[in-house]
Amino acid sequence: MFKALYARTIWIMGISFSLIVLSVGLFRYWLPGNEDARMRVENYNAHVAEIKKRDQAIKKKEKAVADVMLAEKQWAPFAEAHTPLQDTTNTGININVNAYQLLLDTKRYRNSVQRALNKQILSGGVKVLSCPRIPGVSDDEAPNTILASYYNYPAVPFPVVIYDLGQVQVQGTYEQIVANVRAWKSMPRYLAVTHNLAITGTAPVLTATYDLSMVGFIRYDGIFAPVPDAGGASGGAAGGAGRTGGGAMGPAPSSMGSAGGGRGPGTTGPPIGSQGIPPSAMTTGGGK
Repeated sequence: MFKALYARTIWIMGISFSLIVLSVGLFRYWLPGNEDARMRVENYNAHVAEIKKRDQAIKKKEKAVADVMLAEKQWAPFAEAHTPLQDTTNTGININVNAYQLLLDTKRYRNSVQRALNKQILSGGVKVLSCPRIPGVSDDEAPNTILASYYNYPAVPFPVVIYDLGQVQVQGTYEQIVANVRAWKSMPRYLAVTHNLAITGTAPVLTATYDLSMVGFIRYDGIFAPVPDAGGASGGAAGGAGRTGGGAMGPAPSSMGSAGGGRGPGTTGPPIGSQGIPPSAMTTGGGK
């Protein structure tokens, strides 16, 4: 029977059969195998990339931890010298107490800040002509609002007192005035900034006027939960100071370095009473 077939027909049949076999091998085994191999290679490369990302993330984390530790180390001396203590019996303030206690402690704290200001303003041996008054809290202040109104929390991520005190006026020689102005940068427990300095008069007795701002970063271990608010608390501050001037602080500034913020109403001129204010004619022999 095959003898009757032409040779060309046999060749066509052989080629056709071979194509069928090759097609089966190509589509059943070779192409799927190539696709699987390609996917395996892609998965491997993806895993390698993720491992590299993990290593990079670990390095970034370690660097961030090191940066935080370095920042804490650099901040520690500043915090030790320029932040109020937490000891309420030692010119400090502890805000991790109930709101009623904090309201009373804040009145005492305000007086301690005033005493610190009164001491600092005499630096250089100048004669004080006008001394600012530290703003305080009113007797009818709601206890649960004291953190926001006086310590600017949570408007600022951490408690901070901001005193934009306005104008200071002192009198003395040029050297005394320069020493007085420069001394503010080393004021204990606070960051004080002077600006708009103007000197008038005839040597050797000159009169200097400048604006003063103070910032106090408050140390704290936690924030006490709010208490049932029964209205404002009454009673004077410790030491018979009575109701203090001032009131709520203004909005916190976007930059602490500028020592901005709201200005307490306050008054200028030497305060009186038990707040330890220097008389307007007081002089000292030299700066602290």
